[in-house]
Amino acid sequence: MRLARATQKLQQLEEIERCRTDPLYWLQTWTQTFDERWKEKGLPSPYRPFPKLPYFPWLFQIFQSERRLFMPKSRDMMVSWAAIGYCVWKCQFFDRQHVIVQAQKEGKAAELVKGTGNPGYAATLYERQPQWLKESHPLLKPLQEMPATIISWANGSTLRGIPQGADQIRMFHPTLYLVDEAAFIDDFEQSYGAAEAVASQIIAVSSAAPSYFGDVCTDILEQAGR
Repeated sequence: MRLARATQKLQQLEEIERCRTDPLYWLQTWTQTFDERWKEKGLPSPYRPFPKLPYFPWLFQIFQSERRLFMPKSRDMMVSWAAIGYCVWKCQFFDRQHVIVQAQKEGKAAELVKGTGNPGYAATLYERQPQWLKESHPLLKPLQEMPATIISWANGSTLRGIPQGADQIRMFHPTLYLVDEAAFIDDFEQSYGAAEAVASQIIAVSSAAPSYFGDVCTDILEQAGR
């Protein structure tokens, strides 16, 4: 019995180390997303494994390698889920990370982090892990005791959601600054400028709309085509 427990513990430690070096492996192997349309799709549960889409290995490679990243998306590509997954991975597996997630409104920021009624994206990814993995990376306090826009880990890392506004980001010095639907944030250019000098990494994702985000993406594509 002791040998079996020791073997299981060793296997878990090996899995933790693999997860620490590979965020996509952690997402696809040890946690789940949720699908709000699960009933109309005839699924038995709202929870589903993180999908193995063909572009995800490339996407997570650039998440880990690029300091500044503008990522156009469509609504069915699960890029927001992937980006939040990367944020949770940063906080869970590395000490003293401060990750800021900015969205148009505070309610949307809460939906991406802990959530209000239903669990948010980040809260779901944390909670749908096996118990041994949560025990290896505990939260600072029970999830239900945290505000809707904040998840904090015992390792000193915090994932925080904020609404749009350059003044919002000026209050922080984030390890990672993620902007969701950046093309629809009114003062994204000013927010990006405020974060540029202090954020170790900036990732902006968005569906298409006329905007500073769109102009930057167009310029990059035009330069690449020259």
